[in-house]
Amino acid sequence: MYFILSEGVEWKNLFPITLTRPVSEIRLGILTIRERWEKYIEGKAIVFTQPYLSKKYSSGIEKKNGFENILLINSSFIPRDENLIQIILKLKENEAIVFKDQIVAVRKSYLDYSDKNQTTFFLSLKNEKKYKKIYHINQTQIIHIQYPWDIFINNGIILKQDFDFLTKGKDSFPLLGKNHLFLKERIFLEEETIADNIVLNAKFGPIYIEKGVKIMEGSMIRGPAVLCKEATLNMGTKVYGATTIGPFCKVGGEIKNSVIFSYSNKAHDGFLGDTILGEWCNLGAGTNISNLRNDYSKVTVWNFKEKSFFPIDVQFFGMIMGDHSKSAINTQFNTATMVGVNANIFGYGFPPRYIPSFSLGGIQDKKVIPFKKVCETAEIMMKRRNVHFSFLEKEILEYLYHSPME
Repeated sequence: MYFILSEGVEWKNLFPITLTRPVSEIRLGILTIRERWEKYIEGKAIVFTQPYLSKKYSSGIEKKNGFENILLINSSFIPRDENLIQIILKLKENEAIVFKDQIVAVRKSYLDYSDKNQTTFFLSLKNEKKYKKIYHINQTQIIHIQYPWDIFINNGIILKQDFDFLTKGKDSFPLLGKNHLFLKERIFLEEETIADNIVLNAKFGPIYIEKGVKIMEGSMIRGPAVLCKEATLNMGTKVYGATTIGPFCKVGGEIKNSVIFSYSNKAHDGFLGDTILGEWCNLGAGTNISNLRNDYSKVTVWNFKEKSFFPIDVQFFGMIMGDHSKSAINTQFNTATMVGVNANIFGYGFPPRYIPSFSLGGIQDKKVIPFKKVCETAEIMMKRRNVHFSFLEKEILEYLYHSPME
């Protein structure tokens, strides 16, 4: 069956992560939001997103004029209750599930494809009178991802939930070599894991290792944690939960409570805590991210809409870095730093706590990378991983370059 994953106001609130992807493509726990909903619903998601992203993430559905008896889901929500999935699947025409003042899911008798950019209306209770029945749910049944920091705050909860869901009724592959495993029954390995002289400690949360992962000697992992497909941990890596290392990433040093999206590198020593790295990021050797203020107070975070910093009720907060951004060796990031897309960060002193997309340099320079160089660097980096820098990727970066939304 087909269903629609749409996005509301959360898309803008999740900058810079969503500058280059729909909300549904955010990775946390073991899966992306889209992958998780597809497994729960046992169907194929049709993604409704921003026009400049739709060619990459919604290709193929343009042939449809509309959808009959379609389930529309707000992709910023992640269910915590299996019974909630059954309620969603049994929704009848114009019945909706609501969390606080937002609709989580609604069944529509017909949805025209031209409405794909107006689905925020359907996900709003301003349209409440048109619904035959509304089911209200509470926070024990759902997780709402509204801001980037919600990703690392909720990663441990979702990772444990994903582990139980994905391993139910399955047997783990054995781990060969001289390794130390604590609470082995909460450690699950897919095939082709390469590891020797490592420590896996699942006493504090489960550990999931996907196909083709390589863990070099001396590495230590304390759950909850996941190493996604063909990720590499360099020698002596220390991973604390709750951490997600995305597919094809190369990491080293010390990592705590962080989510690293696909194809990003933190290959050398340095601390990364309470942080989100997008795709194709690279942190130079010795890069460190502070995740706690010296005075132990709550942090302030850059507000993309108001273009100023505002306080939030979070104490541990490292950095949020958009896709394709990079730091030079020994870069030192302050607590609660926001980095846009394709920034190249280097220079003396601490970089500012907000670094716009396509920035070149640090506090001493306020330059912008020429777009030709943006494409050249992306093409070189992606080619090293045997990935083609596609025209669709270029279009997205070009749109952001000439139509900045930050």
